[in-house]
Amino acid sequence: MSKKELISLLLYDVALEHSAIVQYLYHIFLITDANITSEIEEIARQEMRHLKWFAQKVVQLGGEVVLDRLEDMIMVGGPDWADMLSKDVLAEEMAIEIYTKQLEIVKDDSVKRLLERVIKDENTHRFEFSELRDKVKEGMICYQEERQKVDPKTLEVLNKFLQEEYASIIKYLYQFFHSKDINHRDVMLDVAIESMVHMGKIGEKIGELGGMPNMKTDFSPIKYKSMQESLKEDIAFEQQAMGEYEKDIKSSADPEIKRLFEFIEHQEEYHRHMLLELFKKMRKLTVGDLRKSKND
Repeated sequence: MSKKELISLLLYDVALEHSAIVQYLYHIFLITDANITSEIEEIARQEMRHLKWFAQKVVQLGGEVVLDRLEDMIMVGGPDWADMLSKDVLAEEMAIEIYTKQLEIVKDDSVKRLLERVIKDENTHRFEFSELRDKVKEGMICYQEERQKVDPKTLEVLNKFLQEEYASIIKYLYQFFHSKDINHRDVMLDVAIESMVHMGKIGEKIGELGGMPNMKTDFSPIKYKSMQESLKEDIAFEQQAMGEYEKDIKSSADPEIKRLFEFIEHQEEYHRHMLLELFKKMRKLTVGDLRKSKND
């Protein structure tokens, strides 16, 4: 297997893990039992680690990480919880089959060790999802059909912010994987993680209100830019997000949604502060380097 073929295989694995995370997030948003969602969240976090490990291998091999997903591998079940969890069992079984086949053809020892580790994790996830599904089927966990209803306009606003947080996660993770500056990577990962928290809280609110989260992708392809150029765009992006949340805080009649938007808006403000500080630091270093080269 050539290096190019190995990078292509690993990018497929990145997309596969991304798809699993999206599927599990849908089910976290739609299932209202905290015992179930806490277990799915833990599995989703592990899938995020898998995505990170596969992406890091791509970078180590000289490839460029693309955070695509496989639409036909995202199986949103429902409306009953047992069907959602059955879809999650199937997702794990398919991943195990794919990674096992890859293990037979990959020659790179480091990638083989990674695949072996991931397969073990996915086997554990399959067992955990199976247990949860069986408990729901046997009535050990009660399915709650009653949900409050909300007007379509509120759901539209929530889904707009869900999409924006999802897009920001992809953007910041892309920069995290491609940046060579440790300070830049650290800030990108911090902001991506907090954006995941925002997306999770918004998605759960949509589920509580009886709506369907919209995590379809229509984002523009990300192109690599210089660190300073990216930071300028990121600062403007956070400034715009702050304004949008602030606007909807004033217009929302639901006190819970107002509190949620206030929580996120304050964090977006701090993201902008972090990015601005990093931009100033990078700019200062660049100017310093230019002055030094002129004096040499």
